[in-house]
Amino acid sequence: MPVNPDRLRKLMDHGLTEYQARVYLTLLDLGSATASQISPLSKVPRTRIYATMQQLHEKGLVQILPETPLRYKAVPFAAYLRALTDDLRSRAKQIDAGLDSLAREFAINAQRQPESRGRFEAIYGRKNVRERLLRMYDTASREVIGIGTTKSPGRILGAFMPSLVEKADQGVRLKYAFCFTPENRDDVRSLLKHAEVRHIDFMMPVYMHVFDGREFLMSHPIPDDDSSYRGDDIAIWTDDPAIADAMSEMSERIWELGKPAEDQIGEPRPVKRAALTKP
Repeated sequence: MPVNPDRLRKLMDHGLTEYQARVYLTLLDLGSATASQISPLSKVPRTRIYATMQQLHEKGLVQILPETPLRYKAVPFAAYLRALTDDLRSRAKQIDAGLDSLAREFAINAQRQPESRGRFEAIYGRKNVRERLLRMYDTASREVIGIGTTKSPGRILGAFMPSLVEKADQGVRLKYAFCFTPENRDDVRSLLKHAEVRHIDFMMPVYMHVFDGREFLMSHPIPDDDSSYRGDDIAIWTDDPAIADAMSEMSERIWELGKPAEDQIGEPRPVKRAALTKP
C-alpha cells in the first residue's frame, strides 16, 4: 500500500512523527531494507534516516538486523499498539493512585494577590495635558508634588488656581519646586499663598507631577512659555503602583533638597493651615 496522507495521519495520531510514519510505511512494503534503500522511497532525507530508524526502534516498531550494512525490519503495528495500551493503562493507574496526595500538594491557596499592573497613556497637546491634570487635582486627597521648569509657576497659576485654592482649603498639601528667576518671582509669591514652594538650583526641562503617590504625569512643554492652554506638549501618564511610588519618592527628595522660597525671595513665611501637616 502506498505512502499516502490518510495512512500518514493515522500513524501520526498514534504518536509517530511524519518522518517516522513515512519510514514505517515504507518498511511495511519492503519487509526489511537498509537505510540507503529506505531513504529515497520514504522521501526522508539521508541526514535524518538513521536517527529516524533509531527512534522507531526505541518505540518497538522496528527491529535492527545485525548485518553489514545494517538492515531494518518492521514490527507488526498491532504489537506496538498493545505495548502502547499497556503503558497508558499503567500510567493511568499510577495517576489514580497518587491523585489525592498530588491534589493536596498542588492545591490552590489563593492567599497571595498578584502584583497589580497600572495603565500607561501618552497625551498630546497642552490643552489635553491640562485637562488630565485638572482631573488629577480633583481626586487628590493628601498631597500634590510638582517639580517644574522656570515657566511652570505661571502656567500653574493660570491653569489650576481654582484647584489650588480648593485643595489647600481641604488640607491637601501642595508642594512645588522650581528654579527661581527674576522673571518668575512674582508667580512664586502668588503660589506661596496656597502652597509650599522651594527653589532648586538646576533647570528642569520637563514638569513632573505626582498626586497622592498613586498617579504620575511627566510633561514636556513645547514651547516652554507662559501659556496655560496653547502648546504642542507631550506627556506620559501612569497609575502603575511601582512607577508612581518610585517617582513620588524621587520628587519628594528633589523637593526636600530645595531651599524654601521665603529664604530666596525675602518674603515672610505664610501661615500654614493646620490641615497641611502630614498625617
